[in-house]
Amino acid sequence: MIRFLILAGLLIGGLSFAALAQTSTVIPDTEAAQYVGQHITVEGVVVKVFTRKSGNTFLNYGAPYPGQTFTGWIPAGTHTCTTKD
Repeated sequence: MIRFLILAGLLIGGLSFAALAQTSTVIPDTEAAQYVGQHITVEGVVVKVFTRKSGNTFLNYGAPYPGQTFTGWIPAGTHTCTTKD
């Protein structure tokens, strides 16, 4: 019985965490500036990926820098970069 309760607790806790991590609002990259301070999902075409020497990676949506419609930032040390051959 204790095993069942532990398993049920882990399952419910995991589902609750997954629900918190998801957003119900999905917007195009061209509208991102209208949602500052809100938790949303931005969709668009990534046209340029740039990783600085510091390891920070930037994803430019819509057009290359400086004409991008939205820029995603991935901090150094939180991802693994791979390159195409």
